[in-house]
Amino acid sequence: MTVVDTGADYTLLPRHMADSLGVDLKKDCQKFETTGVGGSETVYLLRSWKVKLGTWEKNIPVGFLDSDTVPPLLGRQDFLEDLKVIFEKHEVSFSKSRE
Repeated sequence: MTVVDTGADYTLLPRHMADSLGVDLKKDCQKFETTGVGGSETVYLLRSWKVKLGTWEKNIPVGFLDSDTVPPLLGRQDFLEDLKVIFEKHEVSFSKSRE
């Protein structure tokens, strides 16, 4: 399951996904603390990572939470803010153009 969070600043992934993606949290990322609804959390921010959604590609900032209990969360910065996102009948769809 992936959460589409229009209120989230960044795309955030659980810690275990860094290994799968070949990201070294200590070498490749900037570590900082963040606070949200669930409290404070350590985030390892990778300033630029290429993502692809269908034929759309872009380098976006991606944060890895210091936890494996959170689902992947798609956030606004350089990602959702650049796409048209439609929530309809428990489905989410994306398109490149914004109307």
